[in-house]
Amino acid sequence: MARSILTLLIMTGSLSIFSQTTLLECGQNSGQNFDGWYVSPHTALDAIEFDDHGTYFFSEFGGNYDLSMTKKMDDLANVETFSLLFNFDVLHHAIIEHVVYYTSIDGSRWTPIQSSKNNTVIEVDNSGFNIKYIRAIATVSFENNGKVSCNYAKVTELGEALNTALYLEEEPLEKIPAFYIFSHAHTLNIETTIDEPYEVLITALSGQIVYRETFDGSNRIDLPFDLTGVYIVNIIYQSDFAATKKIALQ
Repeated sequence: MARSILTLLIMTGSLSIFSQTTLLECGQNSGQNFDGWYVSPHTALDAIEFDDHGTYFFSEFGGNYDLSMTKKMDDLANVETFSLLFNFDVLHHAIIEHVVYYTSIDGSRWTPIQSSKNNTVIEVDNSGFNIKYIRAIATVSFENNGKVSCNYAKVTELGEALNTALYLEEEPLEKIPAFYIFSHAHTLNIETTIDEPYEVLITALSGQIVYRETFDGSNRIDLPFDLTGVYIVNIIYQSDFAATKKIALQ
């Protein structure tokens, strides 16, 4: 996803930045482990291990898995704006395809954060003061004896603005490629002028990934008929979210 680039200039000026209060920090050198987290999948993998530095997922014979880390945080109900950061690392014989952050008000319906990216701080608006759950799902391709860790998680409250004597100049944003999503019955239409590969990722409201495929150019996709209910379609282009749409399948 195109992003703004901030250029630091050595000159006098003013800038408002958020004060920060750490609400949760786990793994690495934080001194806190991942106790109290819900980790899955338990039965599909050969082992899930814990220590003071992280959570470790092991697959003896390989495969594609969605590794999920979930935490209930009642303190978020008092926070208007906060940031999320998760980091997953490959230890042996695996590829992390992408990482998606989610939030939920009740632990059953999950909303993906479009700007999610592994080891990247993402700001979350909680102006409704109703978010109580956070989750990160890493989509991983394991080879034989593959091992991946989630070795860091941090939740930070962003408080009132503070003034600083730095002046930041923001360069113009690059144009984001356009993807248009249409659905009818169990047919999904993607229209775009982009000829490069992009990924179609469909998740249930629970956060479970139910469909994932790579395409290029405009496409008509026939979805499995066993998919019924409300789903969220995401287009991932160059490792970032480029479009999203909620669809209902009957």
